[in-house]
Amino acid sequence: MTDEVGEILIPSDRIAVRVRELGRTLADTYAGREPVVVAIMKGCVMFLADLVRAWGGTMDLEFVSARSYEGTRPGRVRVALPEDLGEKVAGRPVLVLDDIFDTGGTLAAVCCEIERLRPAELKTLVLLKKRRSRDGGSPGRSPDWVGFEIEDRFVVGYGLDHEGRFRNLPFVAALREDA
Repeated sequence: MTDEVGEILIPSDRIAVRVRELGRTLADTYAGREPVVVAIMKGCVMFLADLVRAWGGTMDLEFVSARSYEGTRPGRVRVALPEDLGEKVAGRPVLVLDDIFDTGGTLAAVCCEIERLRPAELKTLVLLKKRRSRDGGSPGRSPDWVGFEIEDRFVVGYGLDHEGRFRNLPFVAALREDA
């Protein structure tokens, strides 16, 4: 670990337990249905892999790109959807999966784009939600499920990065403020 990574906020064993709990919740919620899981890349890749294994249900996996951070500060959200996503989500249950709910802007922007594609229902799940987060970048949009609530710090690990680094850490840690 480098000097840039500070306090471990959520160790890997706690993450594993919570991901299994969320997997069981999703298995119950989507029993008998085949939802489309839309993962917001790249930050949720570790969470996605562990979650779908814990879930065990039948689903389609799709990926969207959304970029909102410039350094350690949230910026303007840019969303890129696959061209054929509309064909896959129309009339089906959709679960949007993201790594962190900070200002709510990324989740709101992605959900707005997906709602235009007319899914049967749209639910959201985030691994982390900052306690100071505004609930939604648009009216009425906050995560349906949250893995962990955390303090308002810039975090890395378990898929979350700082300038492309630290995604591979098996835990969630705060980035040192002097880094």
